[in-house]
Amino acid sequence: MVHGDRDLDDRTVSHRRAGRHPLAGANSGKATTLRRGQPARVDLQTNASTGYMWKVDADRGISVTLVATVATRPGMVGAPSFATYRIVGNRLGMYRIVFRYMRPWEGRAVRTLTHLVRVV
Repeated sequence: MVHGDRDLDDRTVSHRRAGRHPLAGANSGKATTLRRGQPARVDLQTNASTGYMWKVDADRGISVTLVATVATRPGMVGAPSFATYRIVGNRLGMYRIVFRYMRPWEGRAVRTLTHLVRVV
């Protein structure tokens, strides 16, 4: 995902914590290969001020942690942000991570992204 120059320092810090290796190929059916314990990241645009957020479901054996949310226009209501998630494979195998963009009270996603990760 391409970001503007705003808040670059915050994103750089979050990428160090999250890992520089981005997961690619959401919904492609192709797996990203990671070594056990190797951190990777997923950057997703979000807009919590409108009630939308990413709900994450991941198979056992892989951890997904939100490490940063950076506003594109701080203080502006309705402006998008970028959420950075850290992905770490704890056990060898193939795993599925599903991100659902939704308003929790509505119960259905307006967007779903599925990533496959192979941990070796």
